[in-house]
Amino acid sequence: MKVRKVALLQALGRQFDEYTKDQLTAFIVCRNVLVDGVLATDPRLLVDPNACFSFTFDAYVSRGGYKLEHALDTFGLDVQNLVMLDAGASTGGFTDCLLKRGATLVHSVDVGYNQLDWRLRIDERVVVHEKQNIMTLDSLEPECDAAVCDLSFRSIAGAARHILSLCKDGWLVSLIKPQFEVPKGLVNFNGVVQDRSVLVKVMRNVYDLLARDGVGMHRLAKSPITGHKGNTEFLSLLKMQPGLSKDEMTAQLEELLS
Repeated sequence: MKVRKVALLQALGRQFDEYTKDQLTAFIVCRNVLVDGVLATDPRLLVDPNACFSFTFDAYVSRGGYKLEHALDTFGLDVQNLVMLDAGASTGGFTDCLLKRGATLVHSVDVGYNQLDWRLRIDERVVVHEKQNIMTLDSLEPECDAAVCDLSFRSIAGAARHILSLCKDGWLVSLIKPQFEVPKGLVNFNGVVQDRSVLVKVMRNVYDLLARDGVGMHRLAKSPITGHKGNTEFLSLLKMQPGLSKDEMTAQLEELLS
């Protein structure tokens, strides 16, 4: 008996009922759906309902998701049922990770425009704040429990205190990029920090600047993925209370670099 074909969107809806119609449409038009291994880009395409349907996208919309995943696991942090702030959201890797870890809602803030992945943009659990400098944001509704951030072209020092002020529970997981923390005047700096002694010097300086703002560095982890141009990056758990001593932080850093 000949099988009656159905629209691709309808077939996906039957097999992947965990996604909304809008989300499945986004997957299709963003070239993320395969039918029997062949790319399909039209939601109205007639397909065999018994065909093999699969998605081409990674677990997260960007590599940032894997970085935050590593930090949450390493630091033992649970975001289940929390309202979170993602400062410097960009395409949304951190936001995606938070949602997959059970966050109730994520405020995705970025100074840029139209960068957030469409799958997240249409997700009801995401509040999009575009063209918004995190440093000029005074409040969020609903209020955040905690925050994550990945800021580019500026130091986390000077920003951490403000981000923490927007959160009830007062913890922040921050990606620290040494290439944006290098003190002015560093000789022969070409955008990549490779020398171990320079990395240590830069991170100790970040520690001092954070401490000056009353921000404590409580945990430190090395990102499992390098940054732009192969830069080593770190993730740190920050709070508005004393954390590791400078020597303890340095010892952790030395171990991570060994």
